Amino acid sequence: MSRELGHNLTPHEEVRDTILACVDPLASEEVRLDEAPGRVLRTDLVATDPIPPFDNSAMDGYAVRVEDIARASESNPVTLEVVGHLPAGVTSNVPLGQGKAVRIMTGAPLPEGAEAVVPHELTRFTEHQVTFFKSATKGQNLRFAGGDMKAGDVPLVTGTLLRGPQIGVAATLGYSRLPVTRRPRVAILSPGKELVDPWEKPGPGQIRNSNAYALSAFLEEAGAIADVRGIVEDDPAVLREDFQAAIDDGADLLLSTGGVSAGDHDYVQLVVREDCDPAWIFKTDMRPGKPQVFGKYRGVPLLGMPGNPAAAIVSFTVFARPLLRKLLAQEPVVPSFFPVRFDEDFRYKKGRVFMLRARVEEDLASGLGGYRFAGAGDQDSSFLSSLVRSNAFIRLPADRDEVRAGEVYPAQWIHPR
Repeated sequence: MSRELGHNLTPHEEVRDTILACVDPLASEEVRLDEAPGRVLRTDLVATDPIPPFDNSAMDGYAVRVEDIARASESNPVTLEVVGHLPAGVTSNVPLGQGKAVRIMTGAPLPEGAEAVVPHELTRFTEHQVTFFKSATKGQNLRFAGGDMKAGDVPLVTGTLLRGPQIGVAATLGYSRLPVTRRPRVAILSPGKELVDPWEKPGPGQIRNSNAYALSAFLEEAGAIADVRGIVEDDPAVLREDFQAAIDDGADLLLSTGGVSAGDHDYVQLVVREDCDPAWIFKTDMRPGKPQVFGKYRGVPLLGMPGNPAAAIVSFTVFARPLLRKLLAQEPVVPSFFPVRFDEDFRYKKGRVFMLRARVEEDLASGLGGYRFAGAGDQDSSFLSSLVRSNAFIRLPADRDEVRAGEVYPAQWIHPR
């Protein structure tokens, strides 16, 4: 059943939420720890033991009892006998006696009775003696058992994207395999007789197919498997055949660019309208990216986005990326926004929410912190070069046509961090 929302513009947040409500996370699979980077965790990881598991030294130096060097100073140095040497991985069952010190390396278990570690560079030492020129405090340069994690802590929760720190935590907790979401396979179809492949010379009225390869890069970056299906003939029957072929090859999501408006040759909209259930035909409140279509084609989600290159990438950021995060069970599903301040006035066309392609930089000069608008290129929806120079989309309101210096607006990263 096709659902069109009349002539009124639909808020892009409502469009996004409508799409998200139609999809569910994919199944999980178990992978080796070294195969897990870039994947989404599908269970909570619980610490069963304290981390670190024992009190240990935070640096190379000498383990001491605080009272033994309480009176140490430059004018009154204190010398202790060195009764042992503890490298990392070696333990001692001999308590540290009064007036004694143990040379200890970073990570080595603290001997019983030791209360602090004094860095060796702050001492004068020989093989059997060490002299201190300053007192120490209890706990100085020590890492205590459970100081990082206690038994029962949940340092990683389901929906977490696994990067270096998260993999390190999993390894610390003793996991050799992790349940993660299966990577979604996304078919990219490019309808349009005006298109030729990037390696071909365009004829009169033709352009190279940049969208498929730009979206492929974005998809791989987002954790999906991109399947570039090539250029599709402008024919509803052929389009249906190609959609079905992609599904037969295991597609979890169908993406197409172009053919989503109401023109004579906008056959993606026609196929969605006639063959998808549910089917949505949107006119969003967003510039660029007004026309969008979405539906389930034989049970597989199909998102049709505009063909203009910048509009396709904006649409991917606003609609396809959250959809992928929902399929991956990644949290948060909708990437967060951050504030960007304008140093000077900026004019734009009112009437729809303007997704400004912009370069933003850390705001170091004002002392206010955060980010500042650092410039924008040409905003024509068919132009790609401004995106190369941009790192964010700034969302400007539809009922305005000018930003005033000092105002702050929400932005999202083109490549989420």
